[in-house]
Amino acid sequence: MANYLCRATNPRVPDYLIIKVSVPTGQTMKAGDVFPVKALDTDIANNYQVFTGTQPTTADLGIRMAIVINDGFETLEDGRRPAGQPDYTQYTFGEGEVVTAVLMVPGLVFEISKDCLTNTGSIAAGNFLEPVNGAYTMDTKAARTAGTKSGMRVLNAAKNFRMGGQFGYNFIQTVVAMVEDGEPASGGVGG
Repeated sequence: MANYLCRATNPRVPDYLIIKVSVPTGQTMKAGDVFPVKALDTDIANNYQVFTGTQPTTADLGIRMAIVINDGFETLEDGRRPAGQPDYTQYTFGEGEVVTAVLMVPGLVFEISKDCLTNTGSIAAGNFLEPVNGAYTMDTKAARTAGTKSGMRVLNAAKNFRMGGQFGYNFIQTVVAMVEDGEPASGGVGG
């Protein structure tokens, strides 16, 4: 099974950057997924704080994104709820669930498992991780794509994260990347 890990490595992420997002109908999300922060979820009565986690479109690539982190009460890929001391890196979020995300602003540093990314075979320090059209996952690029916001520069392409607990003998391959391009163009939250 894949291991989905996404955690901020900054000593403290300011509370105002933490947001909640609902998983849209027919979708599944996991730690490390990115989405544009555009609209509150209108399916929740009197909602003033839960955003809709829609997949990015080409038009969204120029606005601020948020990234899902490991937090909350999740479901394993095979549909079971965790019990005891589960491997939280295998959790996924189903439609209608509300999950925790962090706004991607310049200076934030994240550790992300390679299972959360595409094109990781030749990833190297200095590469970029960018949101892509029609997918929650970020793609690995050798150079920044013009007009794409909320991209991250890879600082360390070959880090290992110790799983801990009863899974303590295993390691997850991760990358460490810093948000460099988080200023929104227009149309999203903060822009």
